[in-house]
Amino acid sequence: MFILFPAIAMLLGWGLRGHIGGGPFGAMIPGAMVALSLCLLLELPAATTSIIVVFGVVGIGLGGEMTYGQTLGFLRNPETVLWGTLATTVKGAIWGVLGGVILSIGFIYKRLTKKTVIIALLLMMVGMILGFKLINQPMIIYFSDPSNPRPESWGALLLGALALLIYLKYKISKTDFKLISRFAFWGLIGGGLGFGLGGLWFVLGEYLPKEIIFHSWWKMMEFTFGFLLGAALGYATWLSRKELGIAGNNIEKTEIYSFKTSYKEIAVALFSGLLIFLVIPGILEPFVDAASSNDGILMNGLRTIAMMLVNYTFFGLILIVAAMYFPKAAWQLGIALTFCHTVIDLADDHLTNILAIVFVILIPTLIVALFIAYFQEKKNTKRFLFLLLTWSTVLISMVKIRFYPEKLNLAGQSFSTIICGIYIVDIVFAVSAVFLTWLVVRKIQD
Repeated sequence: MFILFPAIAMLLGWGLRGHIGGGPFGAMIPGAMVALSLCLLLELPAATTSIIVVFGVVGIGLGGEMTYGQTLGFLRNPETVLWGTLATTVKGAIWGVLGGVILSIGFIYKRLTKKTVIIALLLMMVGMILGFKLINQPMIIYFSDPSNPRPESWGALLLGALALLIYLKYKISKTDFKLISRFAFWGLIGGGLGFGLGGLWFVLGEYLPKEIIFHSWWKMMEFTFGFLLGAALGYATWLSRKELGIAGNNIEKTEIYSFKTSYKEIAVALFSGLLIFLVIPGILEPFVDAASSNDGILMNGLRTIAMMLVNYTFFGLILIVAAMYFPKAAWQLGIALTFCHTVIDLADDHLTNILAIVFVILIPTLIVALFIAYFQEKKNTKRFLFLLLTWSTVLISMVKIRFYPEKLNLAGQSFSTIICGIYIVDIVFAVSAVFLTWLVVRKIQD
C-alpha cells in the first residue's frame, strides 16, 4: 500500500499537471497528492499533515522550473536517443532529489526552528544562482537544442539541492539527516528512472506504424514519471514509518479549526496567492525582460536577483513561511492555491474577457476554499481533503474537453478510436480517481 497508493496518486497528479497546468505551479498537484497520500498511510494528525502538504507542494513544484520539451525531442532521433535518455534521467533524478529532501523536511519540521528552515531555503537559492551562472548559463553541459537555445536550470537545481543537503548535514541531528538522505536517495532513483524510462515511450512511438490509434506518448511519459517517483517516495516513507509516525504525533498542540473564523485562513492564502500569482510577477517580470538587453555589471546583478524573486523557489519560500507562521492556513495554502492555478491556467488558455477570467478564477477557488474550511472541522479531514483535491482537479480537466473540438466532433469515428485515441487520457484520469477514491474510502485509515 505504501508503494501503490502514492504511485497512483502521483501518476494522476502528474498527468493532470501536464493537462491543466504546466510548469512548477502545475507540479503542485502531484506534490500535494503524494504528501496527502503518505500522511494518510502514516495516520498522522491533520494539523501536522497540513504543513507537510505545503512542503510537498513546494518540493515537487521546484522541478517544474526545468525545461525539457527540446530534451524530449532528442528521443525521436536515433542518433541522439542516448543523449536524450541521459538528459531525462539527469533531470528526473534532480527533480526527485529536491522533491524528496523538501518533503522530508516537512515530516520533521516540528524538530527544527523556523530560522533553520528559512536559512536552508535561502542557501538553496544561493546554490541555484551559482548553478545557473556556472553550469546553465555558459551551457557547459546543455540538454536542449543549441540551434534554438532555451534557458536551462537543471544545474541550478542540482547545486541548490547540494547546498541544502550540506547545510542540513551540519545543522540537524544524525538521525534526522539520515531520514532526509533516505528520501533524497529514493527520490533520485524514482525520479531518474521515472523520467529516463518514461521518455522511452517516445522512442517506441517512432518505431510504431503511423496509422496506430494511440499517440499519447507524452502523457505516457508523465504517467510513468509520476508512478515511479510516487512509488519511490512511498518506499522511502515505508522504510521510515516508525520514525515518521513518532515525529508526526509528537506535536505541541492540536490545532482547533472553526468554520466561523475560517475567513482568517482564507485571507492568508488569498494574500499569498496574490503575491505569488499576480503582484511579484507583475512588478518584476517586466524588469527582468528589460534588463536582459543590458550588459552592465550592476544591471546584470539586479536582473539575477529579480530572476530569483520571480522563480518558483522564492514563491515556495513564501508558502512555507506562511504555513509555519500561520499553521491554521496551511490547508488553504497547500490545496486551495494548488487548485487556484488550475483555473488560472484554464482562464489564460481559453478566455479573453477580463471579467470572465476573474469570475472563472475567483468563484471556483472560493468554493474549494470554503469546502476546505468546512472539512477542517470534521473527523476524517485528510480523507475529505484528498478526495476534494482529486475530484476538483479532475473536474477541471473534464471542463477543458469542451475547448477541444476534436474531442466533441465524434461523427464517423470508430469506437476504438474514441476510446484508445481521443479519450484515453481522460479515461486514465477517471479510472485513477475512482481507484484512489476506493482506496481512501475502503482501505485507508484516517
